[in-house]
Amino acid sequence: MYSEFEFETLTAPVASFYAALVLGVLFGLLAEQTKFCFRRAAVGPDRRQAGGVWTMALAIAILGTQAAVWFGIIDFSQHRFFNSDMPVVAILLGGLLFGAGMILTRGCASRLTVLSGTGNIRALATLILFAIAANATL
Repeated sequence: MYSEFEFETLTAPVASFYAALVLGVLFGLLAEQTKFCFRRAAVGPDRRQAGGVWTMALAIAILGTQAAVWFGIIDFSQHRFFNSDMPVVAILLGGLLFGAGMILTRGCASRLTVLSGTGNIRALATLILFAIAANATL
């Protein structure tokens, strides 16, 4: 089976690309169907349902990440966000600004990505500005 799909010569970057492509398509399909967005869970008319979907996604992400760390698949020890010197005020202020931006743009980054894929120009413009601002903070 591996020889049919040429997996013997698969390099790590190519394998990462394929894995990201599969995960991205799955996320896009599920996010479109469930209207996945944290903003909807906070201020939407169906907060309870949206909150349940968001909480389940968060739980799966945390458990999956911790399982990958446990089995040694990934290592966060050298990650730039694994910094004990980061001031608490900066974390709180950044979170508040991110939340305010999410409310003002009428969607979180994941929902804006899905809406951009469906042809929403407002969401695409907001997503481009979000990406520029996120890159500037690095």
